[in-house]
Amino acid sequence: MRQKSGRIVTLGKAFELTFEPVEGVLNDRADDAYRAKYHDSSYLKTMISLRARGATVKVMPRGIQQP
Repeated sequence: MRQKSGRIVTLGKAFELTFEPVEGVLNDRADDAYRAKYHDSSYLKTMISLRARGATVKVMPRGIQQP
């Protein structure tokens, strides 16, 4: 995250990526999805904690502009 970029290699291909922290609405949507899927799990509180939200990262191919 400090470098805000990296590379993933899969199936013999390398992909250059950028990493961005996720804030606001995207975190809210992820939390809502976890609540819906794991509503009866004892781990739900951990999944939607501030610490988990702080670790959420958007991974994008480098050079692709997002609208």
